Amino acid sequence: MSPLLLAEGLALGAAIGLVLGTVGAGGAILAAPGLILVLGVPHLAATTSSLVIVVAAAIAGVAPRLRSGTVNARLGLTFAAIGAGGTVAGSLVAGAIPEPVTIGLFAALMYSAAWLMWRERPDDERMARPGRLLVFATASGVGLLTGLLGIGGGFLIVPALVLILGVRPHIAAGTSLVAIAAGGLIALVARYPTWPEVPWPIVVVVGIAAITTALATAPLAQRLPARTLRRLFAGVVVAVATVLVGSLFG
Repeated sequence: MSPLLLAEGLALGAAIGLVLGTVGAGGAILAAPGLILVLGVPHLAATTSSLVIVVAAAIAGVAPRLRSGTVNARLGLTFAAIGAGGTVAGSLVAGAIPEPVTIGLFAALMYSAAWLMWRERPDDERMARPGRLLVFATASGVGLLTGLLGIGGGFLIVPALVLILGVRPHIAAGTSLVAIAAGGLIALVARYPTWPEVPWPIVVVVGIAAITTALATAPLAQRLPARTLRRLFAGVVVAVATVLVGSLFG
């Protein structure tokens, strides 16, 4: 591996670990395009490789939160399990809806969610106990949108937890990481035939950087005020929505 490729891999891994460690979402949005466009990994291998990296970084980001109690692991695992069914359903109907319509409506939803998260919420310190039916409906909706778009839904989980289920931002970040790790493991197992295509030296470099950064930034994120954390979430959501809108115009 050349020094330039090594430096690019470390930088990409640090960026992935930073967003996952702080806001609990957005790693997959950086991982796959970064592997393809920056490191030159073929598309099929890049999608599987991104799962390996994001799952490892998500687990690393959860560890400090488990020790501090700022994660609802049960809710995260429930989200992953229920969301998987929604993803399958969304994938089945995705072909019946024109892609520009799907992306346009989805981007509008994301911009609205970002605006709501940016606003003041005096109940940020309240720990919600969402009902089972609401959890089921929310997780299914997130999974359905993920299946419709065919992209990772981790960046959807935090807004859903905060805005719909009323979970505190610090708890939402850790809970999102649990859902991302569990869902990613399921997807990785399903992609077993593509494992031989994974460029493991590159994955190890990016993965180590992502894990190290996630471990370093997770404790710092827990000290941020709830308002600051919500606005970081909003920034990630706006960035993802903008990228999707940009894809409509090539």
